[in-house]
Amino acid sequence: MSESIREQLEKDVGKALLRNAVFRIESALMVGGTLLATVFMPNVIPWIPWFAWPIVGIIGEVAIIVSTLTDKAEQQKAIESLFREKYTFSGIRDRALLSKLNEAEQYRQRIQALVDQHRAGPLRDRMKSTTDQVYDWIANMVALARRLDTYRSDRILRRALENVPREMERLKARLQMERDPRVRDQMAQTLESNRAQVDSLSELRARMDRADLQLDHSLAALGTVYSQLLLIGTKDVDSDRAERLRDDIRGEVLALKDIVDSLNEVYTSTSTQLSSEEAEAARRLQKAERSGR
Repeated sequence: MSESIREQLEKDVGKALLRNAVFRIESALMVGGTLLATVFMPNVIPWIPWFAWPIVGIIGEVAIIVSTLTDKAEQQKAIESLFREKYTFSGIRDRALLSKLNEAEQYRQRIQALVDQHRAGPLRDRMKSTTDQVYDWIANMVALARRLDTYRSDRILRRALENVPREMERLKARLQMERDPRVRDQMAQTLESNRAQVDSLSELRARMDRADLQLDHSLAALGTVYSQLLLIGTKDVDSDRAERLRDDIRGEVLALKDIVDSLNEVYTSTSTQLSSEEAEAARRLQKAERSGR
């Protein structure tokens, strides 16, 4: 399996930790104190040379940076910050989707808290190995929710879903009354294009409905994983059970990724076809009407 999001975040966490170290309150106090001591302390303690204070300040700043870079708690905070920044919910307008994502994020945070509360050792390593892919799980849920939100707010698709069936009924009625064979042929071609369009829209709507159900299923499965991890935290669980849980998480992540990829492909294809098919159908109909005059 490709590199997990957790592994990617761990590679990027160094820069974030360095930034956090530089902007820590301790770092600001160290820099400020060094500047003040360099300017004023030689006058107060003349036997200490002025250049001693910058040296002390540099040593202190390096100590702060090193302690931050090696602090496991700070590393986890940085990973959490990077993850929330990269997979933010901002821009999602559908309240139902936001509610599901917020609940999923709460589960993820609780799962991470279960891992963090254990001291270093085999149990913590086992839990961490089992739960690392939960980051991928949430990321795919966010991607799925964004696609659903885009679909639900897409005015072009909504207009097509409402107008194309009505246009087909109108064309069918006109086709029965039309006597010019050239116009009838053009109308029949337009109807065929409309049918293909309706089929694409229906397939897209069906996939979106399945995606919404998948989101519900994933949220429920995430709750199940959390409850199973609670048991791992309270009992001496054998490695087979932990491995089964890890397989369950991996399977859920792959299922989510597959449906996200499928939706992206179908949605992009359908949206691209809509404009071209609508324009082509209008041109054919106009041409037929001009020919029939």
